[in-house]
Amino acid sequence: MKTKILYIVTTLFLAIGFIACNDGEGEADYGFGYIYMPQATISGGLNNNYYVPSGSGEFTNNFKVDPAANKVKIILGVLRSGDIGNSAYSVDVVSRTDTTNQIIASGAISNALMLPESIYSMPNTISVSGSESGTSFYLEIPIDALKMDQYTDKNLVLTVGLANPTAFQLSPKNTSTVVIINVNALRTKVEEAQVQ
Repeated sequence: MKTKILYIVTTLFLAIGFIACNDGEGEADYGFGYIYMPQATISGGLNNNYYVPSGSGEFTNNFKVDPAANKVKIILGVLRSGDIGNSAYSVDVVSRTDTTNQIIASGAISNALMLPESIYSMPNTISVSGSESGTSFYLEIPIDALKMDQYTDKNLVLTVGLANPTAFQLSPKNTSTVVIINVNALRTKVEEAQVQ
């Protein structure tokens, strides 16, 4: 008798569970839809510094060399938190000159110069489709510009930020990335890539 009652109760709970799942709650949106730059989180919250190349080892994956265009393409990105389906958005990409000037003036980065606007390009706006939570984009610099004598032994600095999202909100943190290019190290990496 107890087995029969246990069987009925178990079946009843399973049926209720299936009904609840069919109501679509498992597909509901969750989390806050904040837009941020994943590269700004690399230090684990210590700062927003993004060193190029990353590390001193043989491999780095935060830039690409495009020999056909004669450019170095530094990989940046935009990402939206939360699980929110079918939600397209776009956001402006801006250079935060004041922030870059403050960082250089503080002396926190040795041999620092602002990356001149005349030698880099990046998109003005990034669009993310409704089926994606984020995408990547590039900060592009001509290889020949990196070889100029005035940049030898320098760290070129540029603060790249996000602004004016068409949907969702900018995150309270990590919406700006301080790109710090070690020119000598990047030259070496570019030369290695061109030889291969």
